[in-house]
Amino acid sequence: MERILLVTVRAPVASFRRPLDHNYQRTLPMPPPTTLLGIAGAALGLSDRELWAPDSPVRELKVSVWMEEWKQEEPNRAPGRARDMWTVLKIKSGKIAERSPYFRELLFFVRYTLIYGGPEDLLRRLEEAFQDPAYPLSLGREDELLLMESIRWGEATPGEPRFRGTILPVDLRETPGARPILSPGALLEPPVVERLPLRFRVDAKGIRHPDRITPLTFLPTGLELEVPGVPALRWEGRNFTWLNSSPSRTSPSSPI
Repeated sequence: MERILLVTVRAPVASFRRPLDHNYQRTLPMPPPTTLLGIAGAALGLSDRELWAPDSPVRELKVSVWMEEWKQEEPNRAPGRARDMWTVLKIKSGKIAERSPYFRELLFFVRYTLIYGGPEDLLRRLEEAFQDPAYPLSLGREDELLLMESIRWGEATPGEPRFRGTILPVDLRETPGARPILSPGALLEPPVVERLPLRFRVDAKGIRHPDRITPLTFLPTGLELEVPGVPALRWEGRNFTWLNSSPSRTSPSSPI
């Protein structure tokens, strides 16, 4: 068994920009690992430099996430989506030189369970921080504040590699033996695959650089998939896997 801390949150609006999008900024369906660590760091009161420092306590955390239904009577319901148009004003010589419009994709009525593992003393410190966070907690942009629904402890046990509504640290397109578990009402929604950092490095100028870039697969809630080779943990009937299962303080940086 493994002791875990589960934090269920919801928000009316959220967005997690895919890193290579510019004029049309699509959103990931769930918060990626860096966002999960960032939420923990904000609750603990860590600055950006402290959060990603080599001796940061967050380095000891393991993270995962489940997508949840907003309402129990609406099983397998995905969050709503919309596009919002923004205008960036480019300033030159103290004057507006150009207006550049772009679209940002938004998620509406999201609900997630954030899963944290690691040393129990750190998890207890994190539990206290979530009860009275040092900084406002958000899902994506700073003004997309989340509502804390519950904070629970759990004992995760080994599970079968069958997953839905979660993130896997693999490229599903290149994973042999992966197959859908078909059942009445299953939605054949394709998963999202993206290469993302598991953390950041902050240089002397305070600029963040992606570190430990890895392929991640975001699975929808309406379809369960069997993915052999992915170590699974189980709690209350659902499986997950750690997205950063080997958080080393001395591991080499991945190329950008």
